[in-house]
Amino acid sequence: MEQQRLFAWSETSGLLDLDANNHDKILDSNIFNLHRQTVLDLLVQVQCLFDEFTAHQRRHNNLKPVRDDDNVLAAPDKDARQASFPMSPRKRDFIKKAMAGLKLKSEGGWMRLRWVSFDKEAFEKLLAKFSALNDNMTNILDHSLQVEIRDTVQDTNRGVLLLHHKVADLSHLVLALKSQLEAGSPGIQRTGSLLSAPLSSTPMSKLEREVGLKALLQLSNLAKFKAFNETIDPKSGLAPTKGDVAAYQFLDLASPAQPRNVQVPRNLVELDPEVDDWESPRCEALLTTAEGTKKRVWIEWKDYDSAGQHPDSLSKRDIVDRVRKLACLLNHSPKPEAFRTPHCLGFFDKADPDTPDEDVDVIDRRLGLIFERPHDDQLHASLPPVSLHDLLRDTSSVRKPRVTERVRLAHALSNCVLYLHAVNWLHKGLRSHNVLFFRARGGGGVGVDYSRPYLSGFDFSRPGGPEEMTDAPGDDAEHDLYRHPRTQSNRRGSGSNGDKEEERERSKKSFDVYSLGVVLVELAHWRTVDEVLALDMRRARGDKEVVRRVRQRLLAEDRVADLGAEMGEKYEEATRACLAGGASLGLRDGDDETDDEVAERLSMRYYEDVVKKLGSIAV
Repeated sequence: MEQQRLFAWSETSGLLDLDANNHDKILDSNIFNLHRQTVLDLLVQVQCLFDEFTAHQRRHNNLKPVRDDDNVLAAPDKDARQASFPMSPRKRDFIKKAMAGLKLKSEGGWMRLRWVSFDKEAFEKLLAKFSALNDNMTNILDHSLQVEIRDTVQDTNRGVLLLHHKVADLSHLVLALKSQLEAGSPGIQRTGSLLSAPLSSTPMSKLEREVGLKALLQLSNLAKFKAFNETIDPKSGLAPTKGDVAAYQFLDLASPAQPRNVQVPRNLVELDPEVDDWESPRCEALLTTAEGTKKRVWIEWKDYDSAGQHPDSLSKRDIVDRVRKLACLLNHSPKPEAFRTPHCLGFFDKADPDTPDEDVDVIDRRLGLIFERPHDDQLHASLPPVSLHDLLRDTSSVRKPRVTERVRLAHALSNCVLYLHAVNWLHKGLRSHNVLFFRARGGGGVGVDYSRPYLSGFDFSRPGGPEEMTDAPGDDAEHDLYRHPRTQSNRRGSGSNGDKEEERERSKKSFDVYSLGVVLVELAHWRTVDEVLALDMRRARGDKEVVRRVRQRLLAEDRVADLGAEMGEKYEEATRACLAGGASLGLRDGDDETDDEVAERLSMRYYEDVVKKLGSIAV
């Protein structure tokens, strides 16, 4: 992590680009013109620090030189893969160039240093000094460049998270982040989810230090969250090792074998008698708590009436198991703030447990995920949540939000997708119907905070692994407007004469990103996508080609230009990247998005060209 901070500093300061062609331009810049001697002193200190450490460890036989017969030093990307560490093409090329220069000066073959025995105390001292030198170099830069470094490092750390699945490895990441938190700001105090730190003597402002610490804490929570997900959905199927057990204890997690009781008895959930007459995917309810009190909650439905009816469909048992995993995941605390998912209290089966499965009425063949209302005194205590889709449709009482409000909402949703994918879950139902807001107390109008959306509609969500079976959605043309053409419900099996073009593809992360792009279009125009494209939905329900052409029409040059006219160039570029996918998201033909390296590449490109770009918009 500290190595990545130093690399990010050299990249941001311009030193990484130093060559014969721009030597004077870079060294005459403000950074090196004003602080040249300080930079040189700090870089010399870094070199001396590692030289002294290496010499000391070799004297004590902790490090042993070995020949680089595998030529790993000439292939830094191979070395990074072996360490499960993400490496950008720019960093790879820089290291290759540096190592090639060293080889020209070397009389013998390359040698590597390997640990024979690990000197923990000396290494921690080295790390603390290295971290302090990195801090001092970062503090030389102006505010915008410091933010750039922080974002780059956080993106790399998320890449590390994506490449690790073992709970023991994730616990090491949490421990490393904990060390950064403690070393980076002595005297940190946590109050709830907020961080406060004393004003430092360094040039870094208190506000900026708090932002950096919150980012580290959020990443640490994300690593814990992913570790928890690995315990409820372990990939290896092997019994936990002693290291795994120690990691469970360190992260305060239950072992995979420990049962998780998230299924709620049906008699504890009180539904409205008319709920069966409603077509809404969610409804209000009362939940009887363990203390005997009644608590207002809301229910998200997952139907299983067609379970097991054809070879490609999940059985009821599979659906219940997947909903149980999802309930566990959404029940876990703490969740990273950027997740923007409601807290799940469990799930229940609407069917009477005493009725045989074959006798259960079709309207009762569904599971209900139970969600808790947010704990916030500023929110109305009883009004149900309102969806973004309802707000877009309600032109009479809902004003069009300011551009700044819509940009904040777009950024919050893009961040939510980033974090959901980081723990390897697919949403599969991202659309404006499933973006919820809770109304504020008092005041006129609709009274919602557009910067605080909640993502719902997890009825088709699943882990993103290659072994996971896709649960095909129902045939709904309105929902297909938000799905990538290759995964719309109007594609069932193979087409006539075995036409492969008719086959519905498995859901994947880039399809979630496409759905986000459709929502970004709606936010830009503050109209639903069918209104933006002037679609006749009655015709669309009877002609599948109408819905399949939605992506093509949204990517038309004039449509994309309209986005820029409404929201500016950065918003236009971010939305186009979501809708176009493929190379715009760093993907190549034939890429398997369940592969760790592909997923890491997709995540870094999505963060850079969508999340970061939306977050940088200033109106």
